[in-house]
Amino acid sequence: MKCFHKRLFIASLIFCSFITACAPRIIPRTGQSGLVDVESNIITKEKSGIKMSVQTEEWRYPPYALNDYFTPFLFLIRNNTENKIAIKYSGFLLFDEHGNQFEAIPPEGAEYMMATRDLYGDRADIFFRFEETRPPYTYGFEVPAYLRKPFSNISILSLPEALIYPNSQVRGFVYFRKAITYGKGLRLRVELGGVEEEFEFDIKK
Repeated sequence: MKCFHKRLFIASLIFCSFITACAPRIIPRTGQSGLVDVESNIITKEKSGIKMSVQTEEWRYPPYALNDYFTPFLFLIRNNTENKIAIKYSGFLLFDEHGNQFEAIPPEGAEYMMATRDLYGDRADIFFRFEETRPPYTYGFEVPAYLRKPFSNISILSLPEALIYPNSQVRGFVYFRKAITYGKGLRLRVELGGVEEEFEFDIKK
């Protein structure tokens, strides 16, 4: 029996490795301004005292299926100015070359959507109650109280909507609706502290 479980575990690891290897990857596009580290999937740009680094392919935490529904980017933002800078999710927009637009989703919205799929899979919609007064991140659906779970890594590891004080930095993930389905490239626009910056990526399938 122990031998069987061991073989099953090894087979599961091989299968997961195969799925990961075949999944589309988001790679920094070379030739753009700033510092591009293709090996580590990082783009770093600095303007007017605000330094931003964006890294892809870094979600390696439970829930592992997050990448099936969302496109996460890992940010490191440093404020080298003398003023406080406010982070707002409304300042993060993602586009593909076909003009499809993807807005940043607050982590609690991603939490609720993933929590119901953990329990019921993609047929979880039948358990929702439509309510137009719900915040936009729930997409018009309210999660019943008995389905709600404590916040997991999605919230814990997210980029906070908060003030960055002078000579300080924050780090965390920003989540977008899955953006790798239609095009071959992505353009990430960030507006922060009156500064606008763009980051370009290629989708390798």
